[in-house]
Amino acid sequence: MPVDRFYLDSPLELDSRIAIGGQELHHLAHVSRARAGEEVELINGKGTLAVAEVLEIKKNEASLLIHSTISEKPSAFPIIIAQAIPRPNRLDTIVEKCTELGMDELRLFPGKLSEKKDLKESQLARLTKIAISAAKQSGRLFIPSITFYPPISKWPPSDIPLYFGDLSDNAPLFFKRWNTSPPKQGIAFVIGPESGLHEEEVLQLEKLHAIGVKLHQNILRTDTAPLTALSLIAHFRMCRL
Repeated sequence: MPVDRFYLDSPLELDSRIAIGGQELHHLAHVSRARAGEEVELINGKGTLAVAEVLEIKKNEASLLIHSTISEKPSAFPIIIAQAIPRPNRLDTIVEKCTELGMDELRLFPGKLSEKKDLKESQLARLTKIAISAAKQSGRLFIPSITFYPPISKWPPSDIPLYFGDLSDNAPLFFKRWNTSPPKQGIAFVIGPESGLHEEEVLQLEKLHAIGVKLHQNILRTDTAPLTALSLIAHFRMCRL
């Protein structure tokens, strides 16, 4: 787990002097109790990791000097979770854990059986903060994007393979389907709300050539299903590396 890692939404360039304020300043000064002369790690959520020296900590900002940087390229295999809007407490868990498990994008859409049909900009901003915290904790250099998406009936054709959890008895296991035809350019997995996907949504997904698969022998909660899907995807991909 990274130690003393902080987020700054700006370019992180070698030998540049930067300022940290707000919540990250509180974390730096009062949680990590950093002192002048100490080194910390910085991420910008866009693939850059920097090591910086703390120069000075004031009441409203801290000054740091970047000594080294490394960068990662975005994944050539994007992993998308399309999640029907669940209850707020479940959504927090989904964002946090899916970030840790490697999700690149979260598309939140109003499911036919969703209790909640929309999200405010302030709610999306709060979810992004949760993703930032999870990325720092898990060592990721990219922050997943979180966007509001239309209902399934208005989705355009997908340019990457689209999967969804199928509860029917004859649904193929995700493992078997992956081994038969592994995705090569990325994957999107659709998750229903607490009451599941409506039969009309399943038909709409099938028209989009989505593939229904079985994730588990049991019926999974809406906040368990994406974690299971992401864990399996990560495992399948590691087995092929």
